[in-house]
Amino acid sequence: MKKLLLILQICLVFCVNLEAQRKKNQQLTQADTINDISAFIYQTMSNWKIPGCAVSIVKDGKYYFSSGYGLRDTRKQLPVTTNTIFPIASCTKAFTATALAILADEGKLDWNKPVREYMPDFQMFDDASTRMITAKDLLSHRTGLPRHDLVWLYGTKSRKEIFSGLKYLTPSKPIFSQYQYNNLMYMAAGVLVERLSGKTWEEYVRTKILNPLAMKTTVLDYNELFRSADYAMSYKMVNENFEEVGFGSNVDAIGPAGSIKTTASEMQNWLLMQLQNGKFNEQEIVSAKNLKETHTPIQVVYPAEAKYPELGFGTYGMGWTINTYQGKLRRQHNGSIEGYRSQTTVFPNNSLGIFITTNSDVANYYFVNIITNYITEMLLNLDQTEWNLRYIQEQNEAKVAEEKNKRENHDSRKVGAQPSHPIEQYAGVYEHPAYGTISIYQTDKGLRGTFHSRNFNLNAYHYDIFEGTEMFEDTKFTFQMTPKGVIDRFIASIPNAGDVEFKKK
Repeated sequence: MKKLLLILQICLVFCVNLEAQRKKNQQLTQADTINDISAFIYQTMSNWKIPGCAVSIVKDGKYYFSSGYGLRDTRKQLPVTTNTIFPIASCTKAFTATALAILADEGKLDWNKPVREYMPDFQMFDDASTRMITAKDLLSHRTGLPRHDLVWLYGTKSRKEIFSGLKYLTPSKPIFSQYQYNNLMYMAAGVLVERLSGKTWEEYVRTKILNPLAMKTTVLDYNELFRSADYAMSYKMVNENFEEVGFGSNVDAIGPAGSIKTTASEMQNWLLMQLQNGKFNEQEIVSAKNLKETHTPIQVVYPAEAKYPELGFGTYGMGWTINTYQGKLRRQHNGSIEGYRSQTTVFPNNSLGIFITTNSDVANYYFVNIITNYITEMLLNLDQTEWNLRYIQEQNEAKVAEEKNKRENHDSRKVGAQPSHPIEQYAGVYEHPAYGTISIYQTDKGLRGTFHSRNFNLNAYHYDIFEGTEMFEDTKFTFQMTPKGVIDRFIASIPNAGDVEFKKK
């Protein structure tokens, strides 16, 4: 039955794309093109089970199209409009880069000057990084620091506390050696904005960017969002039903990395400014020179191989991934938080900008990629690509790979290799100076833990190694002991962070 449904889904997608290709070969008016785009969006939402989304397009220096689709609240059956506020997560990063570009215009920032000279309390794990890292390095993901997102995710630490804890986070690569996406470095860039401007990051971004761009509905934290009458809830899929994700991520603490919440309507102004060399309504928001700095490739995105022939090799500037799409220069950034998925795309040589945002993580980035690529091909008269079919296959391959990894992990266990101590001796409160505390306690079903007020299980793997669940899925906890045989620490091997040591208090 599942195979039959998949075949039917693929056939439906093929027919929709075939019809789109047929119409593309005709001379279409703008109204015809917009109708085709809307029909494609609705069909793709149905294919990928997306509750709501909003899209905006600018072209040739003008507003081209903006619309909402589906529901922003499935329980109350409230529609998405162009004025519905969505968290855009890491699409925020380009705003932070632009804020620093404005500070460069003001003569307050030298891109290539070590940030330690502006922030004497900036400190990384090693002295070389502390001394050498510049604003460009913070914004281009090449500091050597892996993600370490559990430092802030679902926690209660403030921006100041997270900033102070950077010196305890171990790098996984030498400085400058490899692209490693990192939200904490953008948080640090926001602190740099505060030190240089004398204003909070939020105040500076609103004063220098949002207000001049007439982005007056846009908000920068959840307290502001909840005062709005029109914002989207976000959803995950549970047993074929939509379930609200909630707003507990603590993203506002690392706001410069991802806390902007905005509308499709207002994002048009941001797109126009990006395409017009820093100007909006003839007013200069940021100089063309320093805006171009943010658009200039600095680091090759790893791995460098382009998976599909339409895509050129990826590079990263400051707040933008830069590559080509069917030979057209493209700047783009995705955003993901609490179930929301967003994507901002600019084709500078073709005067085209596209923004899309959704309120479900059920399709990961497949849906926003499909819609953006379809619009791109329609408006730039490019060859139509079967992205729907590709991503259905890619999603299925990812599921197969995940199952394979689970089997290999299971098969690697040493059957019968029991923990070296009675289970109660692993319980206790363990601490890392940047991550905070993890409480581990015994239950009638084994070990359980609490971190950032969220619970997880610790399942015995073999010997003194346990596997986490929930937020610690795919994380192994290796407990260690003193020479006297007392359990006094564990190493958590966290994906995208590496080995993190927690000591027993």
